[in-house]
Amino acid sequence: MSAKLAQHPLMIAAMIIAAATGAMGFAAIPASQPTLAYEFSPLTANDDIVVDDGIDRVLFKEAANSGNIDRELECMAKVVMHEAANQPRSGQLAVAQVIMNRVGQNRFGETVCEVVNQPGQFFRTASYHPRRDSERWATAVEVSRQAMAGHGDQIVPGAVFYHSAKSSPNRFFRTRERLSMVGDHIFYR
Repeated sequence: MSAKLAQHPLMIAAMIIAAATGAMGFAAIPASQPTLAYEFSPLTANDDIVVDDGIDRVLFKEAANSGNIDRELECMAKVVMHEAANQPRSGQLAVAQVIMNRVGQNRFGETVCEVVNQPGQFFRTASYHPRRDSERWATAVEVSRQAMAGHGDQIVPGAVFYHSAKSSPNRFFRTRERLSMVGDHIFYR
């Protein structure tokens, strides 16, 4: 190889230039600190969390501090996290909207917490303590807030029941109107 390189001085120059610019996998050393395209400082408040993984900086609002989340939002976020954290966002929102479709109906309860803590429906949210410093919790809070505010279109309009698509429907669900399947859940009216 060295005999060939000696015969082609332009090849040596090309290799030197490629090495200096990083074209051959060698990193060129920057002369100064890179400048950020955006700055988080004006966007953050004392209760916000900025996570820096070395590549990206992500801002989580109210993700870890439940003191900033009211009880109703926390009840719904716990259900969304427990029931649908592994689902696409539309699946999480559909679960949250089922809860909102139940609120105010006498057979379910008047508030979000009454609905989700009703025996035989979801689970006791007081005994569920998910990690609050994760992206999944932040998404559950955000999705819950969206559903409670009524923002966006209904994913499965009129749905008040659902079950996992992995389980076959029991007699109760066979008497209900099947509406749609979103993620790993089947929704009913």
